[in-house]
Formats: sequence, C-alpha cells, structure tokens
Amino acid sequence: MSQSLAEEIFSINAIYSEGCMVQQSSTIYVVHPPSLPEASIQMSFSSTYPAVPPIILSVSIPDYQQGYIPKTVDVQLLTDILLGCYRTGEVCVFDFLDELGDLLNIDQEYYEQKKLTASHAWERPNNSDSSDDDFGPENVGIKWAISDMVVDRKSKFIARAVEVHSLAEAQANLATLKTNKKIANATHNMTAWRIKPDGNGITIQDCDDDGESAAGGRLLHLLTDLWNVMVVVSRWYGGVLLGPDRFKHINVTARDALVKGGFVQDNPPDKDKKGKSSKRSK
Repeated sequence: MSQSLAEEIFSINAIYSEGCMVQQSSTIYVVHPPSLPEASIQMSFSSTYPAVPPIILSVSIPDYQQGYIPKTVDVQLLTDILLGCYRTGEVCVFDFLDELGDLLNIDQEYYEQKKLTASHAWERPNNSDSSDDDFGPENVGIKWAISDMVVDRKSKFIARAVEVHSLAEAQANLATLKTNKKIANATHNMTAWRIKPDGNGITIQDCDDDGESAAGGRLLHLLTDLWNVMVVVSRWYGGVLLGPDRFKHINVTARDALVKGGFVQDNPPDKDKKGKSSKRSK
C-alpha cells in the first residue's frame, strides 16, 4: 500500500465512518458509498497509485434497493465516473464518492421503508380512526400537553410535551406513555429532551429518531433555549410516502404541544430594547 493510499483511506474513514473503505487483500479494497452504505464497490489499486487510476472490479447493491437505484449503475458507469475524477498523480477516491452522492442518493423515507420491508418489520398502514381524546392525560397517567392532530394522506401526527427534571423521569414518562396501545403501535415515536437539574450544573440532552431518519435531531433543535422539557411526536404511517412534508408535520405538531404546555409563546416574542427575547423556558 502506498503512503498516499494509506492517508486517503484514513481520511475517508475519518470523514464518513469507520469501515467506509476497508482492505480485502493486498491490492483490493471495498468501498461503501456514504450515500448508500449497504452497497459495496470492489476496487483494485496498483502499488504505484496514484500514478495510475484504480480499477473497479464489481458493484453490489442489495436486492431490496434495486427498485429505486438506476439500473444503469454498473461497473462501466462507475468506471466512467471514476476516470472523470482521476488526475494523474492525485488520489481520487474521495472525489469519486462525492460524485456518487447524487447518483445513489435516495429519499430517506422510502429507504427506511424498504429496509423495514426487507426485514419484515414494516407494519401495515394504520388507518383506524383516532382523535385527541384517544391520547388524553387520563390514558397515560401524566399531564402531557397534547397537540392537535395533523392528518396528511392518511398519515397521522400527534405531539406531546411535558416538564421533566431528570433523565430517569424522562425515561419513565416515555415508558408510561407507551402503555397506551395506540401510542405503542405508532410507526414512529420520535423523542427529544433537554434537562438541567437544579444545583449540580449538569445538563442532559438526547433524542431518538425511532426509525424516522433525522427526526430526533430536528426535535432537539426545536428545543434550543428550552430546559427541563421533553417532547414526543407519534406518527402512524398511512401507506403513502410524504417526502419532506413529514418533517413539516413533525415540527408543527411538536411546536403546538410546546405552545399548549406553555413552554413557548404562540407568536414570536417581542424583544426589549436590548434585543433580548421574552421567550419562556422552564
């Protein structure tokens, strides 16, 4: 292995994730594109690389992804892309992976559905009638602030927010919430909390996508400047992919619950003369 190749492998695995590029033999390496890590591309590197370009030997894409990855993705296409990135004497794998980003990029909701379908974990759409009353405080034992329901193409979204003061309390609240069968059977229960226990200076924040990629991080971002609050957004998948609209519904219902709980104001707060916001945080 040349020094240039060793440094390139180290950089790629550091930038993306460990195992993005792994050695299979003395000259052969397997690359897992960051935009589609289940795929694998087998590449051969000469001992004189980067004086000469690598050679693509094979490409493998799991069967359950073949339906939405272009059929033209084969060794010849990837070779053309690779040679387009290569400059004599310069490493090219990082640029190659960057070029593959658009080609192998897929809608994350569709991607997650396909993975779950392949593992037999994707449940049938839940189209049963529901209302806010189904998820009221009397049913979960905790005084949650509950958002209005959002329904879009048979998918249903409801959010809840509640004050918490410890990690154990947040975890117990979530466990109690899931004793409600309708909530427990939601396709996703996305969560986030930010906690600042009194007196010890420790801060706690965490989130969980529960299978809805990037949703937990978005909820946590929504809680910026708030303390001692947790929010849970439940979604029942309706059988129709919503694309980016699902994130809008997650955000809208979460904010509605925060407003109803008094954690934030309904309208953007006025600012005083010093420009400080009057937003309330607990």
